[in-house]
Amino acid sequence: MSQFAPIGSGDSEPPEHEIDILVSTDVLSEGQNLQDCGSIINYDLTWNPIRLVQRNGRIDRLGSPHSEITIHNMFPEEELEALLHLIERLSTRISTIDDLGLLDASVLGEIVHPRTFNTIRRIRDEDGTVLDEEEARAELAGPEMLLKHLKDLLSRDGSDSINELPNGIHSGLRREKCNGMFFYFQAPRSDGQGHRHFWRYIDAGTHEIKDNRYEIAQLISCLSDEPRYIGDQDVFQMQEKVIEGILADEQQAIARSVAPTAVDPIQQTVSETIKDSIRRRSADREEAKTCITFLGQAMGRALHTKLKTAYDEWSAEKNDGDLVAEVLSLAEQFGKERAKASSIKQLSREELELICFEYVSGG
Repeated sequence: MSQFAPIGSGDSEPPEHEIDILVSTDVLSEGQNLQDCGSIINYDLTWNPIRLVQRNGRIDRLGSPHSEITIHNMFPEEELEALLHLIERLSTRISTIDDLGLLDASVLGEIVHPRTFNTIRRIRDEDGTVLDEEEARAELAGPEMLLKHLKDLLSRDGSDSINELPNGIHSGLRREKCNGMFFYFQAPRSDGQGHRHFWRYIDAGTHEIKDNRYEIAQLISCLSDEPRYIGDQDVFQMQEKVIEGILADEQQAIARSVAPTAVDPIQQTVSETIKDSIRRRSADREEAKTCITFLGQAMGRALHTKLKTAYDEWSAEKNDGDLVAEVLSLAEQFGKERAKASSIKQLSREELELICFEYVSGG
């Protein structure tokens, strides 16, 4: 490693043969000081944004001789992204981390929001513990922590002992500055393949509900010999509030899936082009009017991309008929997607099955 990063390796003298380019798997994402390097290319994007942050942190370090560093991410092709939704899921997770105040640098080019004033003040006052706390909290932003807990439990107690536990079991924990309850519900998937899982923590005073399972896991995780404590929260009232919250979240999710996201300038550009085709009498008038009506609606990014492709082809060939035919095809596709989204089965109260709950209280 000293041949690639002599400064990071702490070498007092430069190596005899230096390496300018280093190609590696994810094995170098942790525990390496590579501040000699001024540019990193993420050839593959992981499902966990924390992994990307860790990779970028190898070169974004104190002692870097570079006034600026560059980070490049290679995004999957549109067809692959449509199948995997990798960028979409990464963006959602990054947004969650940012909401927690744990994002201090852009991962995929998004805007980073300011850190909390308390954290900034502690760093200013040279409180070294704040860095350890932030690093520990950041680890909660990925699924690895939950998976590790599950593997540890299965290796210790076995799956049979867990499967034998009855639904509705409960316990309690003492946690400073907490007064609330944790609920875990399951519901069958609409396609009949497995179950959906709902983790919720509700504050007994404000009735504020949290659904970030990584935050909740930190709140309820405990050792096997940790003393139990049953609080005095009204479990029936708390449960009802959580159920209402889950059902409301489901309604909002369905509404968002039915309603497209935005009106893009490409829609106006194509619409004006088709209007010109009517004036030129180079396209069927009724078909063109159907296209214009369709183009006045909000739609998602996938359709924006296809419209851009159709317009680029028209720019090269100037064939109004082909452009109208392509937009009509997209309109038909759009209608099918809307119908499919609007037919999503609404989650019912009866489908929610309480698996367990826990009192969380400061005592």
